[in-house]
Amino acid sequence: MKLKLWATMLAVGLLAGCQNESTDVTNESTSLNSEEVSQESEESTALTPEEEKEQEMIAALPDVSTADWNLVLVNNWHPIDETVEIPLETVADQKEVDARIVEPYTNWMEAAKKAGYTIFLASSYRSIERQQANYDASIQGYINEGYSKEEAIEKTEDYIAVPGGSEHHTGLALDMVDNEWLSTGKGLVPEYDTQESQQWLVSTAADYGFILRFPKNKETETGIQYESWHFRYVGVENAQFIQQYGLSLEEYIELLEKAGKTGEQRIE
Repeated sequence: MKLKLWATMLAVGLLAGCQNESTDVTNESTSLNSEEVSQESEESTALTPEEEKEQEMIAALPDVSTADWNLVLVNNWHPIDETVEIPLETVADQKEVDARIVEPYTNWMEAAKKAGYTIFLASSYRSIERQQANYDASIQGYINEGYSKEEAIEKTEDYIAVPGGSEHHTGLALDMVDNEWLSTGKGLVPEYDTQESQQWLVSTAADYGFILRFPKNKETETGIQYESWHFRYVGVENAQFIQQYGLSLEEYIELLEKAGKTGEQRIE
């Protein structure tokens, strides 16, 4: 009888021990699973350096909208709205610009003179008809040099926007070089950036609300090759932001859209 009672107690004890071990293993497994899930969750929510940079820029955006007149985006993919009337005013060399940029442009050029540079305004507002003439002439010029029509179009569009897609239609774009550069027989070429006057223009542009519109290494975003002479008015706070973060106008507009700073874009 005692032997049977002892055997029963031993069996119960062993069973309890197995149950405790099973519970311990289960608890440990649950704990490990929770840690793994937590780690996976942290990894899934972690931002890449690019995403962190974008969030930083979004948080720093000025209080502006893509609907602002000075942020109108015109390129080969976004043709200008031909129904919008632009308030034009004549400035230096009988060139026309949007009347709202006359003051900042004039102040900038006065500062250039004080710095010892005489800047020539080669081109500003340009009608679609004028752009068409320039576009066709460029294509024909390349054809005359022996290029096929397809090659001529491709080479033309490296630097000349399609009619309707040129920023010059807005009255906000300026092609500028200095008179000394012109006197050497050179004109609107990338090498203008070897001149102190161009470097001065780039360094001071944002102070007056302008940006170098087609910078180096942004050809994919802008659709236009690097132009050392082409400046565009966007307003001081926009220009300073674009300069600080090294953006193209296309990238800046995209950032504003991601931040919800949007509206129906207009020039007026």
